Amino acid sequence: MASDRQDSTIGLRMRHIRDLASRFDLMTVTADDLHEVLAARRELSPETRKSQLASWRVFFGWAHKRGMRADDPTGEIRTIRVPVRVPRIAPDDEIQRAIERANPQHRAMILLARYACLRLTEVTRLHTDDRAGDMLRILGKGDKERMVCANEPLLLALRRLELAQGRGYYFPGLTREHMHPMSVNKIITRVTGWNPHSLRHAGATAAYNATGDLRGVQEMLGHASLATTQRYLHLDAASRRRLAAATVIPRRDRLAA
Repeated sequence: MASDRQDSTIGLRMRHIRDLASRFDLMTVTADDLHEVLAARRELSPETRKSQLASWRVFFGWAHKRGMRADDPTGEIRTIRVPVRVPRIAPDDEIQRAIERANPQHRAMILLARYACLRLTEVTRLHTDDRAGDMLRILGKGDKERMVCANEPLLLALRRLELAQGRGYYFPGLTREHMHPMSVNKIITRVTGWNPHSLRHAGATAAYNATGDLRGVQEMLGHASLATTQRYLHLDAASRRRLAAATVIPRRDRLAA
């Protein structure tokens, strides 16, 4: 039921189902039972509760199609709305200072998140075989492939690691082929003061502000929907002032002139 999902997503879905199974029989649990669980977890963020509901929908939809259940109890539960918030993006000056003082491996991690706008798992799993010149082959969510261009600073950082480490994952692990995503997350956050996702937001915003190409930014980020990409973009103060100035009605004497 989750063959097209990443390992991290599968693990999250399984944790949600195991948690529910510790409270109810999955073959007899009702929509009212599920409502009670969600209501009892109001202290959790809307994002977390929405994720739990999504896991339940996947499982019970699968169980219903397989004939294991006569119904899908999640069909009666309304989607949990997540408030739209202004994204927090990493300031350029702070990231630049972090890049300058980082060691070669940490610098490459930061640049992949900020300059290539890769997701954390995409940074972690990048292999030297994925680079062809200045193009990076990225395996994203749902095992969907996309090509991302590496700009000159990023390309230099990757080549430096290739010379030092040889062929293989750019960020090899001690007990596995590559580092665990949470290890990379901790390194980027410690070195920059910002999490990788905020760097991805910053890179996407910079790319859009410079080009105005929303479709191109969508492809770079690997988003299935333009609406998702739009939520990533952040208007800086200068952009907001330009927009505000544009709403002013010209004075008549100026029009006459």
